[in-house]
Amino acid sequence: MHRILALVVAAALAFPALAQQKQNWKMANVVPEGSWFGKQHKWWVAEAEKRSGDQIKVQIFWLEQLAKWKDALPAIQSGVADLAWVSSTYFPSQFPGYLMLDNMFNFGDDYVAAVLAAIDTVDNEPVLKAELAKADIILLMPHISGHAPVGTRTQLKSIKDLKGKSLRTYGGVRTTFYNNLGANPIFMSFSDMYEAMNRGTVDALGDMAIVLSNAFKLQEVAKAVYTNAPAGVHGNGGALASGFYMSQKKFSALPKDQQKMLLDLRREYGVRYAQTLMDDESAIRKEWETKHGVKFYDPTPEDAKFIQEAGNRANEEMFKKQEADGHKNVRQVWAYYQKARQKHEAERKSK
Repeated sequence: MHRILALVVAAALAFPALAQQKQNWKMANVVPEGSWFGKQHKWWVAEAEKRSGDQIKVQIFWLEQLAKWKDALPAIQSGVADLAWVSSTYFPSQFPGYLMLDNMFNFGDDYVAAVLAAIDTVDNEPVLKAELAKADIILLMPHISGHAPVGTRTQLKSIKDLKGKSLRTYGGVRTTFYNNLGANPIFMSFSDMYEAMNRGTVDALGDMAIVLSNAFKLQEVAKAVYTNAPAGVHGNGGALASGFYMSQKKFSALPKDQQKMLLDLRREYGVRYAQTLMDDESAIRKEWETKHGVKFYDPTPEDAKFIQEAGNRANEEMFKKQEADGHKNVRQVWAYYQKARQKHEAERKSK
């Protein structure tokens, strides 16, 4: 009798591990469902559900229906959303180190290497690990914007013609960069850019990553696009310190096999997403040119030098500002990421 009772108790204790509790997650998304980004996010959701044996179900709330982009972090922390798109520049005080991954010239033309380096840095760089742990979040879906040019209604003769003009920016180091170009930068969420340009609230759209801009139809309001590229690459970098996060506590409470599955999927998704972005960016650019009459402009050698100097100066000014604010190890984060990026670029070239 005692033996039977012991077996019943043991079975009851083991039952939660055998019959995993189903997870029903809410994802706060900001893009249209049918957009390029929406398709990537739906792929991740389908894979997460399938690989979990349907133990995970994700409901996606599109176009900021669940939470605004600028409210993504508190949405996760409060439980309003289980997954949300957190961008470092929207929360600069919480992420002084993470911001460094969005420094000027943070990636070249190999987006896959940049994403792999970002994952490596998020997981292993001590300063950044502590920062994300304090915020109680873990990265599940990496993001890279592709190069982030400037768009205007009509052609500029030189990037120096931005002097005195109002310009939307993603924030962070890019605010300083545009100041160094002579523009008057205004922080603005991506979802507000179309209306601002259409109404004339701003003269130019900074950080106008092509594929994300396509999702918000910015080709309708910006007919001239400037790559802002220094020598050797096709742009000056863009958003990298960004992606879909969830609560670390919630993640840690998941069964170990689900945790491993989600981290394996994170890497696979990141590589697939970055490669697809590289492949599709040129196609969307061509479509803008042929269907929408958008003109793309590369800098003259003189402008390229001006851009390089303005960007390098902006990075140094950002380091000094963060250090003056008490964040003494921000250069360490940037150095770790740069080393990881160089490693992944070299490995990919050798294949």
